[in-house]
This record gives sequence, C-alpha cells and structure tokens, in this order.
Amino acid sequence: MQTGLSTKNAPSPSVVLPHFAFAAIMFLSAAIVMVIAAPQLLLPYHLNPHMLTLTHLMVLGFITMIIFGSLYQLIPVVMEVKLYSEILAKITFWLFGTGLLILVFNFWESRFDASQNWLWFEISGTMILTAVFLFAVNTLKSAFRSERMDMGNIFVVTGIVYLVLTVSLAILMIINFAHPYIPVSVLDLLKMHLTLGLTGWFLFLVIGVSSKLMPMFLIIHKLPEYLLKYAYYLLNTGVIALASVYYFYPKPWAIILSALPVLAGITAYLAYNRYAFKHRFRKNLDTGMKLSKTAFFLLALTVILGIVSVASPEFLSTYRLRIDIAFVMSILFGFLTSLILGQTYKTLPFIVWLQKYSAKVGKQKIPLPQEIYSDRMAKLHMQTYYVAFAFLMLGELGNQSWLIQSAGAMFVITAVLYNYNVFKIVFHKEKIIENE
Repeated sequence: MQTGLSTKNAPSPSVVLPHFAFAAIMFLSAAIVMVIAAPQLLLPYHLNPHMLTLTHLMVLGFITMIIFGSLYQLIPVVMEVKLYSEILAKITFWLFGTGLLILVFNFWESRFDASQNWLWFEISGTMILTAVFLFAVNTLKSAFRSERMDMGNIFVVTGIVYLVLTVSLAILMIINFAHPYIPVSVLDLLKMHLTLGLTGWFLFLVIGVSSKLMPMFLIIHKLPEYLLKYAYYLLNTGVIALASVYYFYPKPWAIILSALPVLAGITAYLAYNRYAFKHRFRKNLDTGMKLSKTAFFLLALTVILGIVSVASPEFLSTYRLRIDIAFVMSILFGFLTSLILGQTYKTLPFIVWLQKYSAKVGKQKIPLPQEIYSDRMAKLHMQTYYVAFAFLMLGELGNQSWLIQSAGAMFVITAVLYNYNVFKIVFHKEKIIENE
C-alpha cells in the first residue's frame, strides 16, 4: 500500500481504525466460543445455534468489519477519489457493530423451535441490512467517480453488489423462519446464502484488493491481467448458476455442473498469484506476506474440500456433514483468516504511520511502518495459528470435540497476540528517533 499509491485522498484514521479494533475483538470472541461450544460444533444438523454464533462472529464481526475498514482506506487511495462521506462511514460502523452484537447474542440463546421469538432477529437483521446499504452507497458512489476502473476495481465493485444480495437474502430467510413463504428448503436457501457470501462477496473482494496490493508488496511490475479477466467471468457465471440451481433445481448433477466455472475461476486466480510470487523481485517475505502466501495454499485446500462436498461421492456419504463443515471452516478460519492476519501488517501500520509521520519524511529520523508493532508477536501468532487450523480440520473431519477445543485454545492465543499488535498500532504514540 506504500509505493505507487496516492495517499492524498486517504480518509481520517478515525474512520478506519475502529473497524480493525472491533474486528480483532470479534476474532478473540469467536475463538472463545469455539472453546466453550466445541461439542456442539459437531451436532448433525445445520441450524446449530452455537455454530451460527461462531460463523457470524467470524463472517460479520471479524472478516466483513475488516473489509469495511480496509475499503474505506483503499478505494480512495487506489481509485484516487475522496470517500463520498466519512460521517456516513462512522454511522455505518456503529449500526453494523450494534446489529451484529444483538444478532450473535440471539443466535447463542436461540432454539429454532415453535416457541422461538424472531423479533430481535428481525431488528438486528434490519440494522445490519441498513448498514450494508449505507456502506454500498458510500463505497459505490466513491468508486464510480474514479476514472481508473481496471479489473481490480471491477472485482471490488462487483463484490459490494454481492454483499447487498447476501445480506438481503439473509433477511428474507429470517422472515421466512417466522412466517414461511419461500417454496425452497431451508438447507438449499442456506447454501444459496453461502454461495453469494463466500464466493460472491468475500472472494471477489479478496481478488480485487489483492490484485492491487500484491504486486506492490512483492515488487512486480507486469502481471498476466488476462487471468483476472478469466477469473471474473468464470466466477460470476458460477455464482449466478449455483445460486439459481439451489433455488430452482437442486439436483446433484446440476450443482456439480454449476460449480465447475467457480473451480475454473479460482484456478485462474491461483495461477495469477503463483506467477506473482514466482516472478517477484522481493524474495525475502516478512511475516505478513508469509501468512498471505499461506492463505493461497489454504485456498487450494478449500477447493479440494469444496469439490468433495459438491460431488458427494457415495463412499463418503457417512462423512458428508463433516466435509461440509470442514469446507466452510477452511474458508473462514483458513483462507480468509490467514489472509487478513497477514494483510493487517501490510495496511494498518501504514495507515497509522501516514497520520503520524508523513509530514516529517525527510525532515527528521522517524520509525518505519513495520517498527510500530511487534514482529516477534506476529511470528509467534503465525505459529499458533498454523497449529490451531490443523487441529480444527482434524477435529471436524475426525469428529473429535477435544481437537476442536484444542483448536479453540490455540486460536485464543493467536487472537490475544493479534489483538496485542492491533491495539499497539492503533494507540501508537508519535516518537522521533534521535540521531546518533
């Protein structure tokens, strides 16, 4: 995010920093929930209150909140436009955060039976949906004023559209629980929701942002842009096809056929990143880029689990639910978490550094962005993260709650160390290095 980007349009840090702080706390909360609710995370049904609490803490509280904050910073900087409204961004943060806390509390206390009171679900869902619409208005109005609509920017804009569709469907599902009217099974609606959210919203955002930042962090000037175009059209085809099939015709052969463009699109994206890492000028990777590189290996693992989940071979029918859950967990706690943990150290320090020291460049000796957090802590939580993720996958696939609980304990350590660095950066006090 440093070299080659104009920072004159960057918003106030007061817009961006609360998102990172809130997200870090939600990551820790999710890890604690995993420890407490480990046995319930193996229950043989999808509408599991503890699983829904855990996934929404991760999906909305950690991942989406980080993305919101990152885009408020990146859209102005990358697209060279001012953020449409900083006030609207702050309103969105409080509305989204409050709605999320109400939602996860109600998930934790829910029973999903005839006596279930859906009022607070509807209230929190409306708050989150409103916040998402405000976020979409703010970011899309900013983006459409840009004259630089390359493939990376198109991915970002498309991802925001998928976010609106994802949350809108979630609200319709909540209403459907209280007053059934949709002629589709709950499970198929849930799969449709996951398709729009995980592939449409998250993956499009990741591709759009990483296509901008990876070349700068790795120092590489010419990348195969045609692979991004292939990925864009293939992923759109697959997301639309899968969502339509789950709603209108959820037959195994149709699901498999619809998933093929998604697989091809992810393959094109992985080939794009493989080229970037192979031809980079910066050979030595710091902790942030090591975690980011790991994320792409974990994306390959996710693809394998996704293929098995969608194909549903007969000899694995006994393990179907375990594979489905492992697939979702590999996306949330694997690919996306590894990428966020890594990219936090490439974006957040620079945001704070820009505020504190940009006016002093060349005038005084000042710390570098990587010197305002503890790399030792980052390396340590990278190691605990690897152990945690391995335990989680083994626990889900092997149906062992003690392994999931162990994973949760390691994620708690990871999250505590990550929180330490995030808050160290957020509350960094300006300092000048004395000349020797």
